[in-house]
Amino acid sequence: MKMENLIRFGEKFFDELEIAIYKNRDASVNIELNEVSTSALRERVVTVVRGVKDKKLGVSIVDTADEEKIKESIERAYKMAKLNKPDEKWISLPEPGKYRKPRKVDKELKEVSPDYFVELARKGIELAREEGIVVAGGGGGAEWRESLIINSHGINVSQEGGGAFFYIELVGMKEGRVTPGIFDFDAKLSLNLNVEEVIRKALQKVKWAFNVEKSKTEEAKVILEPEPISSLLTYALFPAFSGEKLVKGTTPLASKVNESISNELLTIYDDPLHELSINPVIADDEGVPTRKNVLVEKGIFNGFIWDNYWAKLQGLESTGNAKRSLNTGGISIGFHNVIIEKGKKSLEDLVGEIDHGYLVDGFQGAHSSNPDNGNFAVVANPAFLIKDGEVTGSTVFMMSGNIYELLPTLYEVSKEQRVLPFGGSMVVPAMAFENVRIAGK
Repeated sequence: MKMENLIRFGEKFFDELEIAIYKNRDASVNIELNEVSTSALRERVVTVVRGVKDKKLGVSIVDTADEEKIKESIERAYKMAKLNKPDEKWISLPEPGKYRKPRKVDKELKEVSPDYFVELARKGIELAREEGIVVAGGGGGAEWRESLIINSHGINVSQEGGGAFFYIELVGMKEGRVTPGIFDFDAKLSLNLNVEEVIRKALQKVKWAFNVEKSKTEEAKVILEPEPISSLLTYALFPAFSGEKLVKGTTPLASKVNESISNELLTIYDDPLHELSINPVIADDEGVPTRKNVLVEKGIFNGFIWDNYWAKLQGLESTGNAKRSLNTGGISIGFHNVIIEKGKKSLEDLVGEIDHGYLVDGFQGAHSSNPDNGNFAVVANPAFLIKDGEVTGSTVFMMSGNIYELLPTLYEVSKEQRVLPFGGSMVVPAMAFENVRIAGK
């Protein structure tokens, strides 16, 4: 039976129907205490049926793409819909749109064995152990994704692709001193992962970390590397870009469209087809075409992102930012690949221009930030002290404030960008801020 026939079968029960099939393949390896601890190959197929009858929504999930099982799932979704209350705000599922040309995919990612990442892990462990450094943890892997989304309004879109990553956590021990865990990684749309560079960068940070210096309470220049700035923005700022929050009145950006929230150094956009994206999707999880959505342009807030439901409530079009939970089948607003535009100076140059300041490589507690007002309180660890243009040692400090007060103090952005595969695809440079209030520990 073709998918169109399944839609026609479902229309016997529903006014509108959507069927989404996801096939995922993950090859992975984990590292614990200088050894490869586990390797695994996981394959999963999930079909989500979402139907609407008299404005009542029914959802059913089944772990197969078998046609008969999908028909049973459609009937089950109908039974669920009858039990639910109508959503009087419901308008309709999305209509077909025009898709951009998909990125070329590397089919090697579809077939790679966990053994490939076992060898990468062993190589990384060997390089670190040669320097007498403990490999506390790490891992690597490749994910291959295929999806098909079809609905009763004519959407019928399929896509495939994948990415690979490798990460390591090192701990140095010398003369009774133990460094904090030092983390580094690489992520690409291919298997061409640079393990040597990951280890080299991590080892450099471990060497800095051996010389521990106390921080003090002061205002100073602070450079946030890609991982900490991405975690801070993910929790303190990015949720405020959601159209759902605008409708519900819970975003501090409600009256800030076309107003400055930073300065001309900051440009942020969401674009899954960016050249460095490891999530190059042409459609979101409702089958709506994805596009480049500029959120902040030279410090000016441009507007919100939408899925189909919340956009239609406002008389708008979806921006192609629907994300589906495979646990519940529900749709929410989310990003595909956030890019923070790069600057013109290297990170090395940014460090070299600071007489006294800090380089932060990680934040603890960013997840507790409040996106409804932008407040945050984090621990910078690991962090490194900069004196006379050189990193001289490691330190730890508290950093708290409000993201909308921090962003205008941005004074430089690095020309290097890193691809962050954790918690979604992001492409992020290092960002330097001045007059940052820190509390020494």
